[in-house]
Amino acid sequence: MLRLKIILFFSLIILSGIKAQPFDVSVDTIFLNIHEVVRPGARIDLTHAVKFNDNYYCFFKEQGLYSFKINTRYFLIISGKGEIIKNIEVPDNIKNTVYFDFFIRDNSLLAKTYMDHKSYYLDLDALEWKEIKEVDDRVYEDEAFAIIYLDFGEWGQSTWFIDKQTKKEYVLGAEGTIVNKLDGKYYLTTGAEVREIENPLLLKQCKKDYYYRKVKREDAFYEGATSLTGSKVIYSDTTNSPWFSFEKPRQIIITSFVDSNKLYQLYSDKNSTHIGKIENGKLIPVQNIGKRYSIFNWYYSYRGKNLNNNSRFLMFREDNNTFGFIDIDEQHIEIQYLIHNQDSLKYLGTDGFEMLFNHIVKTSNNISLLQADSIENELGGIDMRDHRKGTSHNGFYPGIYASKDFETKSFIKVESQYIAQTIEY
Repeated sequence: MLRLKIILFFSLIILSGIKAQPFDVSVDTIFLNIHEVVRPGARIDLTHAVKFNDNYYCFFKEQGLYSFKINTRYFLIISGKGEIIKNIEVPDNIKNTVYFDFFIRDNSLLAKTYMDHKSYYLDLDALEWKEIKEVDDRVYEDEAFAIIYLDFGEWGQSTWFIDKQTKKEYVLGAEGTIVNKLDGKYYLTTGAEVREIENPLLLKQCKKDYYYRKVKREDAFYEGATSLTGSKVIYSDTTNSPWFSFEKPRQIIITSFVDSNKLYQLYSDKNSTHIGKIENGKLIPVQNIGKRYSIFNWYYSYRGKNLNNNSRFLMFREDNNTFGFIDIDEQHIEIQYLIHNQDSLKYLGTDGFEMLFNHIVKTSNNISLLQADSIENELGGIDMRDHRKGTSHNGFYPGIYASKDFETKSFIKVESQYIAQTIEY
């Protein structure tokens, strides 16, 4: 009996020392075979992604290695098992720009370019992009307010609260890309601070010449707002400077989200990623969810950060082949690695030019593309899958071919880490 009591006593001590983790964290990996989609001799980077109906909708950027002029984009629909469901043609305005956004709004997938103000809608039935009227820069919306954010670069930034009932607009000079609402209050999160707005009607009311639509429509110079009236900072990391500094920040807030009627922050320090909460102006750790993830967001891509108050979808990168997602849905956090199999080309030790020259000497003056395939296969050449019609793209062709239309085909051979050769037939 005494032994039973002792065992029970120690069991209670052990159980009382174990704290239940409030968030359920899972880690999984998707392996993506993209050899048949992308071209060889290229680096493939994930730039934009959303999760919709349990599939991943992703933009990838392809850049040629070894200074070869390959630069394009792919848009892939990927299943949760890593199967490429569809490779959809990307509109030229998105292919040819650095600055664009991809996000979900009203159960639709939208893309918006920054420089030329083009907007596109993904038709999920036809599986193609269709151009639409330019969508606005809304980042959050509820029954009372639409929240709009614009970045003016070195001239500042503005966040508008547009009253849906009165149509009046209120503004503050703070970043409003990450927005949460809790107990009627709004919270704006950046990497270094969290700002609370108890009542947007107490912000600075805009004059008509600084209404969002006018600023957006007018082709004129505008600066960001400077007023912070009506807001207060509930947390600030003084070690995180927005300007150049040799002092590294102690920690960086990645995002905020709401769970069980509480506001939480996902943040990282130099070693780990944590979930925390703000108490008395301090960021208190609640749970360590693992190593430090290199979270990234593409330029001017912020309109889809606040799809739901209780959820967030983030991208991270580890190396040239390994990317991933952090999917937060209330207390459930899924860390999903995405690893593709696009590798650099193997070193051949020779460019094979002498062998190629001997082939040309032994054959007739003309080599068919079929013969070129056979020759390059023997020499270790890799088809760049960049077939084109016409020769005007290449200034090295003799002038007599300028008005003629020929199909051309390119191959790449990598001799070493310093020397690579491309040849076009």
